[in-house]
Amino acid sequence: MSVDIALETILNSVLKEVSVRCDFVHAEAFKPAGTTCMVQGGACYCANSNASDYHRASLNFHYPQYACLPGRVWKTQQTEWHQDVSTLPMSIFVRAELARVTELRACFAIPLCRQGHVVSVVIFYSRSIIPFDEQLEHTVFSLANDILSEVCTCSGHPQMYFTKSGKPATSKRPHAGTSKVWESAKVSLALEAEKRTDTDVENIIKFSKRLPFFKYVTTASREALCKTMQLVHLNEGDLAMRGPEDADYVWYIVVKGRCDMLLKTEEGGRFYPMRTFEEGDTFAYSYMKMLSCNSNVVKGDIRAVEPNTMVVRVYVQPEHRGDFRSQTKPLLYEELAKYFDMSADEAAERLGVCMSAIKKICRRHGIVRWPHRKLLSANKSLALIDSKSMEQQSPETMSALRAEAINVLVSKLRVMLNPTYISSTELIQVHPKEAGEGEGTRLLTGQLGSDSDLDEDEEPSPKRAKKGGGNAWHASNENGGPRDNGAADGRAQSDTKGGGGGGGGGSSSS
Repeated sequence: MSVDIALETILNSVLKEVSVRCDFVHAEAFKPAGTTCMVQGGACYCANSNASDYHRASLNFHYPQYACLPGRVWKTQQTEWHQDVSTLPMSIFVRAELARVTELRACFAIPLCRQGHVVSVVIFYSRSIIPFDEQLEHTVFSLANDILSEVCTCSGHPQMYFTKSGKPATSKRPHAGTSKVWESAKVSLALEAEKRTDTDVENIIKFSKRLPFFKYVTTASREALCKTMQLVHLNEGDLAMRGPEDADYVWYIVVKGRCDMLLKTEEGGRFYPMRTFEEGDTFAYSYMKMLSCNSNVVKGDIRAVEPNTMVVRVYVQPEHRGDFRSQTKPLLYEELAKYFDMSADEAAERLGVCMSAIKKICRRHGIVRWPHRKLLSANKSLALIDSKSMEQQSPETMSALRAEAINVLVSKLRVMLNPTYISSTELIQVHPKEAGEGEGTRLLTGQLGSDSDLDEDEEPSPKRAKKGGGNAWHASNENGGPRDNGAADGRAQSDTKGGGGGGGGGSSSS
């Protein structure tokens, strides 16, 4: 028996037993696909048809590191408890609308480790809203570990364990803050901007050439930014940004240590790391917009999580902001996705850049075509389904409307998930197994499909793309050729039947 099959068998038993004892209606397991994203691992528990529909609709997607719940738990190695995922913004839980339609509310995500490495992330769902409770979390966590240990012992499998707060995974990259160039720049940065000599500015410029932030910055703008760049020392737990004065045209670059973007989704809950910024990474106050939603409960900030952390503050003066419109910004995919509901021209205006810069940013993220029209169509369909659902309908009609809504949401997820994480050879194809003991229980397993599972969108003609304006342009890749639309949308049809339809491939938040 292969390691993957043995792990799937063990998790099937653990997910079912924990769910039955703790009254969870759905549980799913994810496994790493390479080093960039996670995919459904095959193990799953569904106590009712809603849970089955949610699971089928979630298949064949890729969930990238940090940008979705499975990816965050995978990389941070920390548990997360959310009292109602259906009300969270998509930047925190990308399947929020899907959870609302299938009536899933509270969730608890736990990383599973073997020999110090995360081999899976399991998520339990409840049909009820359950606020965070430390004692309840500890009870579920301990029960899961006890059942896991018992199943591993009975099957003769090497011991594994669920962990609450492991050591976050960090990428291996050159340390920007340990070179001689940095030591010279640090001395110059310690001086006030008015007191820096030409030699000091030159030292800072030399160091800036090692930072990814300055990759797309012109020589003139680089010199101006380096003249006013400031060094900020942070102790563990200190806020990285000053506040509202950092809202526009200010970026921070980590040069030593680490900063985490933290989020809290309920009053009385705890803060969870949403994203990690290591040496060389850039963040800005605008990243907080990713946490915005109708509820005021979701809160977030960026703090230093290591002692003696150092960041540089880069401020773009008003006289250089015109030049900056033609330069690409260090935007996260989730930040850019906040503007998918408007045209590309409107997004460029909101972001303070020109259309050429927007296209370069989209190419960097693997976005072949601005998704405004597809999202507009999907949202109109969902609004129409909601209006029909509010009328007096028969149970059969309501079931059909819910299935239609799930299919529309799957299409919407294909558009929203980051296409740069797509790996077509790792798409999952689902084959139902016989239901386990107990009425209404279904266990589904996933197997990797081939490249032929991908669907391809129709390529828009050049004339149509031009006629459509800013929200219909078709970008080419960095090598000058058009990207494959099937790969960009990451589409793959599931072989499962019933509500929820096929899954989609893609990747970026969940």
